[in-house]
Amino acid sequence: MKYFFSPESEALYLDTAGTIIPADAVELSAEEYAAVLEGQAQGQVIRPDADGRPVAVEYAATVAELFMTLRARRDALLRACDWTQMPDSPLADELRSDWAAYRQALRDLPETVTDPAAAEWPVAPA
Repeated sequence: MKYFFSPESEALYLDTAGTIIPADAVELSAEEYAAVLEGQAQGQVIRPDADGRPVAVEYAATVAELFMTLRARRDALLRACDWTQMPDSPLADELRSDWAAYRQALRDLPETVTDPAAAEWPVAPA
């Protein structure tokens, strides 16, 4: 069996019946194939090196992905405290106001940070 890697699609291929191997694919030894698969099993991603050969590297999230994660966490925190703003919630007016300020800080967070990985999260009222 032959093994291939396509730098363009960043994918591995086996030369089996019916498999279409991309034109840019490079043939791999069984050892190379096993090594990149092992890296992938350990949480790494397979990328092409300068020569188009596959290497397993640590995944680094893009800034856009980090902001998506930040917004998802922010949205979950907002949902968890929606009840604090309901007119019939059992909170005193001062505590309800504290929760409103916390919620506003959460909503503002994506617009006020430049590095989403180092965001300083507001603390929920006690």
